[in-house]
Amino acid sequence: MPIRQRPIRTGRKSSISTAAAQLTTITESGQRGIQITADSTNAGVVYVGEASTVTADAADGTDGYPIAAGDTIVIPTLRADELYVIASTGTTNKVWWMLV
Repeated sequence: MPIRQRPIRTGRKSSISTAAAQLTTITESGQRGIQITADSTNAGVVYVGEASTVTADAADGTDGYPIAAGDTIVIPTLRADELYVIASTGTTNKVWWMLV
């Protein structure tokens, strides 16, 4: 039986500020994870975490994973809607994501 291919899902999260925000509301699952790339012109570092309580370099137990401007990370979770982002500074930070 052939393997069913899922369509590629991509998106962008704009206006990331110092308040935690859900990466996307799309509930479709990927097959391997989610690739996230921070915009090269971001003023701050974007932190990615699994809860709406994610923080940006503020507390050991809640800080997200930092992604500097222009950097890319692949996170081995299958649901993009389970991730939250927050920035260390500014209000115009953005990231692009792709389910892989």
